[in-house]
Amino acid sequence: MNRDEIINKLKEIFQMVVDNDASLDNIDESANITTDLCVNSIGLIYMAVAIEKTFNIDMSNVSINTFGTVKDVVDYIENGLK
Repeated sequence: MNRDEIINKLKEIFQMVVDNDASLDNIDESANITTDLCVNSIGLIYMAVAIEKTFNIDMSNVSINTFGTVKDVVDYIENGLK
């Protein structure tokens, strides 16, 4: 799975967890998860669970709060898929 495919899957996840006021149309790797996408702390937890299920990777060894941008999440997923 390449980075674009990962981002497309993440967009689906973000649809479930972002504040309704956030625009997801132009998400790129530089987007900040909490400020640009308006994901709150509960949303981060849901996001982590959805990432684990969607990508079949274990996130128990990382704090979801360490992810600042979409790039951070994509990098983690990409490494988890190897």
